[in-house]
Amino acid sequence: MWPMFRARPARSGAALRVAAVLSGVVGLVLGAVPADAAPDPGNAVRGPEVAVGRPGRDRPVVQWDRGGGPRQMARGLPSPPGWYVAAFGTRTPSKVLYLTFDDGPVPGRTDGLLRLLDRYDATATFFLVGYRAAANSGLVRQIARRGHAIGNHTYTHPRLTDLSSGKVANELRRTTRALGSAQGGCMRPPFGLINSTVARKALDQGLQPIMWTNHIEDWRTHSVAWHTARLGAATKPGAVILAHDTNPRSIKAVARMLPEWKRAGYQLKAIPACRTT
Repeated sequence: MWPMFRARPARSGAALRVAAVLSGVVGLVLGAVPADAAPDPGNAVRGPEVAVGRPGRDRPVVQWDRGGGPRQMARGLPSPPGWYVAAFGTRTPSKVLYLTFDDGPVPGRTDGLLRLLDRYDATATFFLVGYRAAANSGLVRQIARRGHAIGNHTYTHPRLTDLSSGKVANELRRTTRALGSAQGGCMRPPFGLINSTVARKALDQGLQPIMWTNHIEDWRTHSVAWHTARLGAATKPGAVILAHDTNPRSIKAVARMLPEWKRAGYQLKAIPACRTT
């Protein structure tokens, strides 16, 4: 039996529904995404806010100065209130997962992951670091050619909240130049560290900040089985799962889960805001 990670109850008091789907040796935990990942209009506070959305439509307000600091990152779930609805709109009840990979591209790892995703007709989103993209332009083209989405993950992977607004803008611009037409309209702040200044600079460049609802904590040393269990526990409709294609154990864990996701009826799709078409 796989470990189950409890989701915090929604503020409405309604219980989160969780059902176990057992397939072979893998248990997939299905149900609502953790309340941390959902917008929380009932707990709004005054302070710096950034309105996002398409002109002429309702513009959701994201409180970027809440939930995106070191304390939240220590919990592994940065969640500025409103970020999910700004990026995705209405939450889907369908069995859709948004698998995301940060910090690549890495020769010998990213290309192997691409072949693996092809085998299961799975699409993902890659948040690429600019200096690595510049040194591996062929891999960037492969990612795009195979139908995956590409997002901006800054050029040198700094803590953006420690930088001046000008340096934040420069990190994003340099990466946009390195990625060229392969880049979609999104970014992810390294370490999940974001505030209203970072968000404004990203949005000024047409880049929607994308956080995550679940992670497999693969920046630490764990076994493949441990990472696989985290992927199983993260499996919920509309989940945005963070992994790293720099970590070979993560790729092996994804390899174990892909057939289980397929058997459970899940589709793996690219984040819509990150697509170029």
